[in-house]
Amino acid sequence: MKAIVKNLAVIAGLALISTGSLFAQKSGVYKSYADFKAGKMEYGIDCAKESHKIKLNDFLGKDFITVIHEGKPYDLKKAETWGFQLCDEKIVRFQGKDNYEAGDKGILWVYSKQTNVAGNAKTGGVKTVTTFYFSKGGDGEIKELTLLNLKAAFPDNHKLHDAIDGQFKSDASLGEFDKFHKKYKINHFLESQGVK
Repeated sequence: MKAIVKNLAVIAGLALISTGSLFAQKSGVYKSYADFKAGKMEYGIDCAKESHKIKLNDFLGKDFITVIHEGKPYDLKKAETWGFQLCDEKIVRFQGKDNYEAGDKGILWVYSKQTNVAGNAKTGGVKTVTTFYFSKGGDGEIKELTLLNLKAAFPDNHKLHDAIDGQFKSDASLGEFDKFHKKYKINHFLESQGVK
């Protein structure tokens, strides 16, 4: 009897790993957050068997993405598209014509966006600057991750505001990743405070 239970546990574990792998092997576009939650993709592919391209068109300042699917290009308005997932599991979400890469999907969804900034007169060149953003849930408004914006997301929780001030000393500290817990420190902190 113990052997049967042990075998069933192993099979269940492998099924969970397999299911996770299958999800990670997909790439496509989500028209809405509800579609994302349901796993309903448009222009979806199985990454093990197919390939396609999703172009942000940021360099050109366009308000649409181009999906090259089965050899044909499709232009989709960013403002009418929730986001997309790539084969490497990277999720990109849109708000208006801006795009944000999702790095954490906890109490807060934490996003990052990289921009090129001209160097100073002495060093010249261009440097890449990463700015962090957040939303409450995957369908909330995306705002810059600052102490002020974070507190405004929980307007009536003054005890939490004080705890945030005690834990995080600057806006930059909100974008730190906790390698041990494998999530952004702000999400681990909010969980420890009982925030839902």
